[in-house]
Amino acid sequence: MGQEKSCKTIGSPVDNSDVVQAVVRKTPPADYTLMIDSFSFLLEMLDKTNAESYSSKIFEASGYNWKLHLYPRGDVNRNGLGFISFYTSIHNSSALPLRWQINANIELFVYDQIRGEYLVFQDVSGEAIRLDEMKKEWGTAQLLDLKIFHDPTNGFLLDDKCAFGVEILAKRYSGRGEYLPLPVNIFSTYTWKVVKYSQSEKLIYSDVFVMGNLNWKLVLFPNGYQIQEGKSISLSLMSAHEDTNFRIYAEYKLRIKNQMNGKDLERTANHLFSYCDFDRGWPAFHSLDDIKDSSKGYLVKDTLIVEAEVTRISTVNDLSSK
Repeated sequence: MGQEKSCKTIGSPVDNSDVVQAVVRKTPPADYTLMIDSFSFLLEMLDKTNAESYSSKIFEASGYNWKLHLYPRGDVNRNGLGFISFYTSIHNSSALPLRWQINANIELFVYDQIRGEYLVFQDVSGEAIRLDEMKKEWGTAQLLDLKIFHDPTNGFLLDDKCAFGVEILAKRYSGRGEYLPLPVNIFSTYTWKVVKYSQSEKLIYSDVFVMGNLNWKLVLFPNGYQIQEGKSISLSLMSAHEDTNFRIYAEYKLRIKNQMNGKDLERTANHLFSYCDFDRGWPAFHSLDDIKDSSKGYLVKDTLIVEAEVTRISTVNDLSSK
């Protein structure tokens, strides 16, 4: 940002944890300059409008909209009486993403018209200033002592003219992120009657059903899956979420109902479902010999009854929609 020299700590910043330092450099502010042709007219205008400060027009810097705020007699409410107070603030924060924050390196400028150089004020730590919904501006209530400012030998106010400016280098906050909430208990059950079981295809799906405001399906291999083919019935729960970028944690039970004595076959699982890992179950849920044995009570009149019960669920949400 140009050659700098002469450093000292001065001023009273917006946040008491901030410390403001001043350096001198030749290059002008890159983002915005406030040139005042008549300082006395500025004071007159503020007096006539019952205002303490002058706010600049909106300007863009680092992808955000900002304003400058100049208190030519000092910001009394922030211990700035007898000083020039000067701030910059983010404008129209309501248009920013939820829980927005901006990390910005901010430099405030006062022009020395005699030497053709600028007195530049910045955070002494050299770290970026964090702005958010609670802190929308940065600056100092004690930028310059008014005696120093009015002394013509210092060059800040010359022939009633003066100039201020700002330079802002901000890291754009995208608002992207995710939020993993605590799971909620839902205890929701879906029942699927698989009729004509013996005539079923190799792979069958249930209709889409809703649990926890999410879409699901049951996946059944009536004659077993891969190495379990001909040995075991294979059963799993599948997310039918349409988004390609989702995370859903679920605790659930799958069961095959015993239609004779109520002694159901039940298995319990938990899984973090995603687009690439969208189903979870058991290749060997239970022996096919038992399932097909009509005396066991699982397959009655060639109908198998399968239940899915989701007990707890947590959906990973985008931060912008939380």
